[in-house]
Amino acid sequence: MTLRMDRIPSILVSILMAAALLVAPAAAKTEDYVVGAEKFIQDLADEAVNALSQASLSNENRQEIFRDMLSEGFAIPGIARFVMGRYWREASADERDEYFHLFEDVIVSLWANRFSEYSGQEFRITEAIPARSAREDEKAVLVRSLFWTDPNNPVRLDWRVANKGDVYKITDVLVAGVSMATTYRDEFSAVMRRNGVAGLLTELRNRSSDIRTN
Repeated sequence: MTLRMDRIPSILVSILMAAALLVAPAAAKTEDYVVGAEKFIQDLADEAVNALSQASLSNENRQEIFRDMLSEGFAIPGIARFVMGRYWREASADERDEYFHLFEDVIVSLWANRFSEYSGQEFRITEAIPARSAREDEKAVLVRSLFWTDPNNPVRLDWRVANKGDVYKITDVLVAGVSMATTYRDEFSAVMRRNGVAGLLTELRNRSSDIRTN
């Protein structure tokens, strides 16, 4: 069974490059952490535009920059562990290490290749609201936005951001209400039910190789 990670819409990367088109953010909230989460998303978008919209960048350099940004903006270890679900307990230490590496590599390779598709679509943050957190030691915020792939059909993008002290991390992105993390988890679980953790690692190795050669 082949992982369909290319089903994740390309706009998940493209929207990070649309900061130049951001309109005024939603009205200020009284909670500092909510305001901070909204600013965090906008600042990450600004950084993406400045660093990755250069036509002269090689694909290799673009991936290196995006890997750093991904590490900075996304809670990759937490997402990766959530995606593996109950199979995490079955994986050996070596398998976990390889899985983390491959998970990051596949996402970076796939999304970095999407940056060339950006052509000035509009991205707009609409609001940021407190959300329920699964952890007592952190707060969660849902930063809602709209992305126009054409003038008449905006796509709703919701960024789930975790806050702990001064640190903000993206823990999930919902496209039209569909969770990126849950989509990965469903696809990975289907592979591991058939072929175990070793089968997932094989699929991820193949996926990484395919993305790099296409």
